[in-house]
Amino acid sequence: MASYEYIESALILNLDTKEKIRDFKYGAKDFAKHGDAYNFLMNHFDKYGRFPSKEDLCDNYPTLDSSAYSSNFDYSLEEFKQHVLERTILSSIREKVGRDGSRVKENPKKVLSDLMVKLTDIDVDFDEDVEAYDDGNLSRLDDYKERTRIREMGEGLMGVRTSFSSINTQGVGWMPGDLVAAFARPTIGKTWLCVHAAATAVVQGKRTLLVSSEMPIRAINMRMDVVLGRMLNYNFSHRNLRYGEPINEVEYQRFLEESNTKSLLVCDHIVGEMGISLNAIAGLIRKHNPEFVVIDGVYLISVSQGSKQAWEQSHMLFYGLKNLATSTNTPILVSTQANRDASSMFRPPKANEVAFGDALIRASDVAISMCKVKDSEDKRLVQFQKYRDGHLHKDLTAMQWDINYGDIKELEDYPVEIPNDMEGFRNNQNF
Repeated sequence: MASYEYIESALILNLDTKEKIRDFKYGAKDFAKHGDAYNFLMNHFDKYGRFPSKEDLCDNYPTLDSSAYSSNFDYSLEEFKQHVLERTILSSIREKVGRDGSRVKENPKKVLSDLMVKLTDIDVDFDEDVEAYDDGNLSRLDDYKERTRIREMGEGLMGVRTSFSSINTQGVGWMPGDLVAAFARPTIGKTWLCVHAAATAVVQGKRTLLVSSEMPIRAINMRMDVVLGRMLNYNFSHRNLRYGEPINEVEYQRFLEESNTKSLLVCDHIVGEMGISLNAIAGLIRKHNPEFVVIDGVYLISVSQGSKQAWEQSHMLFYGLKNLATSTNTPILVSTQANRDASSMFRPPKANEVAFGDALIRASDVAISMCKVKDSEDKRLVQFQKYRDGHLHKDLTAMQWDINYGDIKELEDYPVEIPNDMEGFRNNQNF
């Protein structure tokens, strides 16, 4: 383990971005040697809005080891944590036991009890998997102020914009850690909904990962051209693109040049695997750090190589997806399909009509069910079967569904007719 002086010098000389300062959870009292230098750094940043130069730091605090600047910040931070933990443990033992052990002789049972409580508190403080509810940290107040600031700006939407105005008008879109599930019978349009969700995020400037277990990248990209093109005021025909029928090639070239960004990543296979696994998706998320993830055809995603029963695999998949969303602080939208029990094409499937839907609906923060509308091929009926931590002004809505030209949007004033077999169903979701 490197010396206190070197590691603390490395941290102070490399604390040079707002992100590092935000994630640094320690104060001057946690430094063994260079607490004053840390205070100087923070005061300079608070006063001038910028960081002091390495030269200024070393001139004002010549005990800083300037050679430590070349050290890796993440490595130095981990070493610093170990140093702080070591000093905290030793200090606590001395406090409870006494420097000469005299307190143990006076009342060994009480000393043992006090020491165990103290060490347990230290374990909680330094356990990165748990967080004390009330530790004097005002970050939640700062978070609230940031939400207020966002609501007062522009459209006032926090999170990733959704495909539904019913949700967006709440002021909160897909939030970090959300798991959103969409399900329908085959041919209803799950893939188009996934493409539209991804395109909506991309237009908002969110880095998006779209994983398809059902369709090749070429087919997904073609649909994305139509939907994203519509959002950018182009008018491409999916049929014409797919079958090579006449299009305005100049417009298509302009669109492709305009949308040539790295903000959308599309995946239809994982190199070295027979299929797409949950672990492989987790690897992609950690590698590319997207702000939004869409997985089309989640029922084809494998969980492990073991011989577990199908229900256990599905339970692991859905709760694994929720854990993945939470651990990576990323909203994830997944699509799956209803089984044969959902016989009607004109009623949104119930959760129990989706394979292992109980696990899916319980793991999800939002659950969306979709079906066709009678006598309207270019419409879809959408039911919000679950919306955690909030209330929507309606749980049933209609969507414009002209997929040939990518015209997909919620219809505000469309008269939604409740299918007969939904009576007694729509308001009795016990999730």
